[in-house]
Amino acid sequence: MTNSLRRFVIALLASCTLCSIAAAQAPQVPQPPVAPQGFELNQIQQAYLDQVLSSWQNESAKVTIFQCPFERWEYNKAFGPGGGLPLNKNKGDLSYNKPDKGSFQITEVRTWQAKPVPAGSAPPAQANGDWVEQLNAIGEHWVCDGESVYEYRHDQKQLVVRPIPPAMRGQAIVDGPLPFLFGAEAAKLKARYWMRAEQTPDPNTIMILARPRFQADAADYKQVDVLLDRGRMMPMAMRVYLPNDDRHEYIFDIANATVNGHLQRIMALFGAPKTPWGWKRVVEDIPPQQPAPLDGRQAAQPDDVPR
Repeated sequence: MTNSLRRFVIALLASCTLCSIAAAQAPQVPQPPVAPQGFELNQIQQAYLDQVLSSWQNESAKVTIFQCPFERWEYNKAFGPGGGLPLNKNKGDLSYNKPDKGSFQITEVRTWQAKPVPAGSAPPAQANGDWVEQLNAIGEHWVCDGESVYEYRHDQKQLVVRPIPPAMRGQAIVDGPLPFLFGAEAAKLKARYWMRAEQTPDPNTIMILARPRFQADAADYKQVDVLLDRGRMMPMAMRVYLPNDDRHEYIFDIANATVNGHLQRIMALFGAPKTPWGWKRVVEDIPPQQPAPLDGRQAAQPDDVPR
C-alpha cells in the first residue's frame, strides 16, 4: 500500500484509519520510551486525558454506520503558494460500517493557480490567485469490503486487490495505521501514541495531540492533532504532520454526516468493485500470517529492526 494511501486512510481512519492490512501486520519497532517534549504529563493532565479518551471511546462504540463529506487541504513547502496557503483544497467522502468495511474517495481536486502579474508591475506582497478545479484529475479511491482492500490506481489503470488473511477478517479497521475517526479505544490509543488533551478557546471543542510511539507509524506522520466536538465526541477536524514537514488538514462536515443511518444505501459503497473497462485487475498475494499483536500493537524483536 502506498504511503499516500496510508495517509488518507489516515485520516480518516477514524481517525482512526481504516484498512491497511500491510501496516496492521508489519512488525512494530518502538520509539525511545521517554516521552517527547510537551507530552510529559503530570497527574492532573493524565487524569484529564484519561477522562477525554474514556468519553471518546464510549461515544465511538455507539457508531456502527458512518458517512461523512470532508475537505482535505494539502500544504506543500516545496510547491505550495506560500503565505500559509495550501497547494490543494480537495473534497471527498468517507464511509464506515463497523467493524471492517470502509471507503475513502477524493471526489474533487482543486489546485492553487496564481494570477499572472502584468508586465512591469511589482510582484504582490501576498500570493494572488485561487484554487481551480482540475476537471481531469482523479483523486485517491479505495474500498474495503471486509475480505479485501481495493485500491484504484488511475495513473496505471489498475484495480489492485489485496486479500485480507482469513484470520484477520472481521477485525476493526481502526487497528490499521491510524485509529482516530471511529471506534477509538483508549487503551490502544495510549499504547500506540504519546498523547495529551488540551482545552481550546471554544468551550464546545477539545484538542487531542498524538505522537507515534512506533517507528512504523512515525515513517508516515510525525504528529496528528484531532479536534473533537465536546458534545458528540466526534472528530471535527484533523491535522496530520508528515515526515517531510508538509501537512494535510481534514475538515469533517459532521453536521451533514450520516450516523447509524440507512444500511442498504451505505452498504452499496462497500461492495467489491468491478474492474473498469480497459483496466487491469491485479491481485496481490495474501501476506504471511503474523502472530496476533497485543492490543493491536507488537514490539519488534531485534531481527525485526530495519537495517
